[in-house]
Amino acid sequence: MEGPSRPEAATDPGRGRRLGIDVGTVRIGVALSDPDGILASPLETVPATGPIDRGDIARIVELAEKNFVVEIIVGFPAALSGRSTASTEKAVQFARHLAGELPQIPTRLADERMSTVAATTALRMSGVNSKKGRKKIDQAAAVHILQGWLDSRRALGVGE
Repeated sequence: MEGPSRPEAATDPGRGRRLGIDVGTVRIGVALSDPDGILASPLETVPATGPIDRGDIARIVELAEKNFVVEIIVGFPAALSGRSTASTEKAVQFARHLAGELPQIPTRLADERMSTVAATTALRMSGVNSKKGRKKIDQAAAVHILQGWLDSRRALGVGE
């Protein structure tokens, strides 16, 4: 699990809900798809904890199990140049820990460049103030990540 991937027929788990995750230093946005994998919706904002506590991982595990998730998509925040950053490393480590806690559920990394920008712009256009709507921005970024994955699945004919 070193870099972002794309949906593939050979590794697709089929019908079921998917969880999208936007890992941040303060908050983790979480989105959930419908069982048919058509639409991503905001689910929750989880406070990010330190690497030792891992309370954030425990909450994501709980959400995945409660919602019968078949696949988890974690945003891979590479710089626009494609280089890794501290945020990239944090997302990769988060995905690894999550995969270790939920080995039965495939955990994938998906390119999320510009997801927070897109989410902030969309919320601003709908009248949500970015300072007051930070939790919503994190969820909207997770929706953007997950919806991109779902759209790629459909475009490839995966999961139909």
